[in-house]
Amino acid sequence: MDLLQGTEPFTNHGSVTGLTIRDYWSFQFSNVLHVPEEVAEFLVAKALGKDKPENKHQWTLFDMMYEGKRIEVKETSFYHSWSKPGVTSRRNSFGITMAYGEDGVYERQNDLYVFCLLKGDDEESASPLKLEHWEFYVVPTSTINERFADQKTISLSKIQGLVDPVSWDGLKPAIDEVIAGMV
Repeated sequence: MDLLQGTEPFTNHGSVTGLTIRDYWSFQFSNVLHVPEEVAEFLVAKALGKDKPENKHQWTLFDMMYEGKRIEVKETSFYHSWSKPGVTSRRNSFGITMAYGEDGVYERQNDLYVFCLLKGDDEESASPLKLEHWEFYVVPTSTINERFADQKTISLSKIQGLVDPVSWDGLKPAIDEVIAGMV
């Protein structure tokens, strides 16, 4: 399916209703604090110059392809849209589970991870629309496998111990550098 532009109408028995896909997007996705995982995937894709991820389906084994490598994007944040005022979470973790691939092998189905942290302690300082509120950590899956074997989750502090964060502007160069270092 081609990317929708937002002007596509909803119809009823062939008649235009006055509703567009943009109306739906506004209704369903206006509060981006409710969908930070999707925002993180969007930001990674756009940093890599992608208009549309090749693998954007629910429950796929990785999120996108880039330079022949499978990328898995994971997100966490200190503040959540459902948080009570003044309550943040500093004990964050990411899922790094394994799965059976098409070849029947039980392993992590990606070549590298981009771990995304949405910083901030309240709705304003955790706005996912402000790119300076994000930190990105690019880690080869081989490093995860070597250091964390078959763990199903990994803490933010462990990721921070592996690599330094990069800003959104530095994300593509960091991914390119990791890919260049892969054998």
